[in-house]
Parts: sequence; C-alpha cells; structure tokens
Amino acid sequence: MADYILENGFVVCMDKDGRTIEDGAVVVEGNRILAVGKTHEIKKKYHAEERINVKGKAIMPGFITTHNHMYNSLTRYMDIPIPHEIYVNFGERLTRWWWPKIEDTCTINDAYIGALLASVEMLKRGITCTADLQEGQNLIPGVLDYLAKAVEEVGIRACLSFEATDRVSYEKGQLGLRENEEFIKKWNSKKDTRILGMVGVHTAFSCHPETLRKAREIADKYKCGIQIHIAQSTYEVELIREKYGVEGSVEFLDKIGFLGPDVNAAHGIYISKKEIEIWRRNDVGLSFNVKSNMLGANGIPPVIELLKRSCKVGLGVDGVNVFDMFELMLLAAALLRTHYLDRSLLPARQVLEMATIGGARVLMLDKEIGSLEPGKKADIIVVDLSGKPHLTPVFNKLEALAFAARGTDVDMVMVDGKVVVQDKKILTVDEEKVLEKAKEAAIKYQERAIEASIQPKWTLPPKK
Repeated sequence: MADYILENGFVVCMDKDGRTIEDGAVVVEGNRILAVGKTHEIKKKYHAEERINVKGKAIMPGFITTHNHMYNSLTRYMDIPIPHEIYVNFGERLTRWWWPKIEDTCTINDAYIGALLASVEMLKRGITCTADLQEGQNLIPGVLDYLAKAVEEVGIRACLSFEATDRVSYEKGQLGLRENEEFIKKWNSKKDTRILGMVGVHTAFSCHPETLRKAREIADKYKCGIQIHIAQSTYEVELIREKYGVEGSVEFLDKIGFLGPDVNAAHGIYISKKEIEIWRRNDVGLSFNVKSNMLGANGIPPVIELLKRSCKVGLGVDGVNVFDMFELMLLAAALLRTHYLDRSLLPARQVLEMATIGGARVLMLDKEIGSLEPGKKADIIVVDLSGKPHLTPVFNKLEALAFAARGTDVDMVMVDGKVVVQDKKILTVDEEKVLEKAKEAAIKYQERAIEASIQPKWTLPPKK
C-alpha cells in the first residue's frame, strides 16, 4: 500500500513530453513517486494510507533554486550606511564594503539561523531544493555542518558548499577547499540523503589558478560538481583580461581546465560570442539570477543564446529580497521579452522548466528530482488556483502558474516523500521561534556590520 495519493488536481509533470493531466493524481510510496495518471485510473490500481483531495489545485514538481546564500536572509533588509560612490560601483561595493561588513562579521550562529529562516521561507513558497554557497572567511572550519543541521531540521533538500577564495590569503583559500572536501566526504556517500556537498569557489578573479585547479581536482575525485560566480560584473572581466590576456572569465577558466558539465555558474553576464561557444562546448550550467542582477544593475546574461544552444539554465534566488520562484519566473520572462522586444520569448512552459527540471539539470540531479515521474524523489508542491481574485478566472493554467501565482498560493509541500508544509504551515519547526531567533541574531549582526570599517582598495594577495 502506498503512503499518499494526491488526487483530483491539475498535474504538471515537467517530463520530456511536457505532459499536463486534468483531474490527475500522483501516488507516493516511501520517498519516491510510484505513479502519475488520471485520478479515475489511479483509484483502480492503487490504495494509500492517506488520500489528499486537491481539487482546484495544481500538483507540480518542487521548485529548485540553483544559486543562493541562505545567510543573507538575515542581511537583506539591514540598514547599514554606504557612501554613494561605493554603492554604485560593483567592485568597490564588493571588495571594500560587502566583504568587511557583511561576510567578515557573520558568525557561525548567524549562518545557522539564516539557513533556518531561509529554509522555512523557501519551503512555504514551494522551493524544495536549494544550492547554497556560504560566504565568510571567518566561518571555517565547521560552518557547513551548521548549514546541514538547519537543513535537516527544516526538511528542505540542499546542495551545500563553502566559498573558497584567496581574497584574504592563499592559505585561507586552501582551508576553504578543505571545508568543502571534508563535507563532501561526510555526506555524499550516504544513501538517500537530502543533503549533498559541492565544491564552492568565489570567482576567477579572487582565486589563484592553483586554487581553481585544486577545486576541479576535488570535483573530479568525488564527482560532486562545482558552484562559482562567473562574469557577474565588468569589474571581474576587466581584471581577468588585464591579468591573463584573454577575452574574459569563461575563456580563462576553460584554458586552465576548470569548466565542465558539473559547473553551476552563477550570473554569466559578461561573456563574449566566442565564450558562449566555449560555454556550450563544456556544457556549463547557468544560474540565471534575474532579480539579483536587476536590483544590482549588473546586466543581463545571454540566456536566450544559451537556450538556443540547448545549454542548461536554472533560476537562482541569490539571497535577495523575497525567496519566491514565482516572482523569478515572471521577472525572467518580462526582462528578456523587454530586452529583445520579443513577446514570444520564454513562454510559460519554458520558464516553468527553468524553475524545475532545468534547475535539476544544472545541479546534475535531473535523474532524481525536477519532474513528476515514477521512480523519482517525491518532491512535490500543491498550488491553490481557486477562489482568489488574482487567479480568477483561470483557463490557461500554465500561464497562471508561471506568471500570476505567488509563493503564498502554495498550499502543501512534500520533500522526499514527507509532508513538510500543510495548509500553508511549516510542520517541521516552530516558525515563531525561528523568526524570533532571526530577529535577535540580525540585531547583533547589524551592529557589528555598522562598526566594521570600509577597507582600502583590494588586490589579490600573492601566493606565498
């Protein structure tokens, strides 16, 4: 007997055939999907401990965010003074203000509580899997264990890594790589785990080539994948061009043998036509961090050109503002249609794909999650489409899900076959206590950030 049957809903499979099923049902046994089909057919073949009527609602794969910094759930609304000339200059803001004030004042407890808060918010809004890149050079060793603790408690699925960088010293960069490797060894051999480790590195400009090559060696050894920011700013690309005599970050990383299909690259904005072909040849995955790029005035990545070349593209929250994939789907389509003056770009089905199976492909998890198919992990969300002004009337349900629904419309969430959100309420932790802890931690965190000094002009410390 199965554990659950979700029945009488509009099923969005996100499989290779793009199936949708009116009056459909999904059967869950253990932590996997047993069957998907018409409700009347499922009823004939299967019985379950619990049948859940989702009439008027959509049954979908859980959303997957391909790039995040969960600790920024504590920092996203802080009020920290910043001079205008630094605020408007990406390189100055990152190296002179963000690093000393946000990253270097973060504590392990902040990282843990931030991960708790972010995980609660993501689950309630239908995000069942997140790829996280923890920043903060004062948090090692040990911070990834605290992220895993938060993830375990809340019940989300996560690919966790620490941002190794030589920005403080080459020795610190090696400690960052060790943090990743030890975590990968601890988690990636576990059976049916919701938590996986990846190798995390900051950027091509803040790491020596030796650090980047070592990251590649670790990823190859454990077959675990890499998270990195690539070509997020003109600041980065200009540094790389000047130092290495190449067109940009993508060409440089290709020359040192870093790129590959296991690379989850955040941003990917400033890449040349030549580098687009390098990207395609290496089958690199893009995390399209649309809201982060828009609010930061960073630019627009060549998403359409990459999609035309069958490259992998997912959507990333990037620790910014509200952690809502419905919002990101709408912004992605609106931005790219406006940029190219072409309203045919990113139709509903394609942008839904980016938020689900596309993200799974970027993380190399598409055999396990990202679609509703028998044998896959039961990461499922139920979205209420009934009785709401902004969702009435609904004739084209895919359009409504992609461009009108919001995270607050998510009614139920299941991760790994376990119901973690029911009637919009998180079941795994005490949400009120998480909110109180977050408020308390953020007050002290902001005080430290305000007291920290803006740093002088930064240059990469030499390798000793």
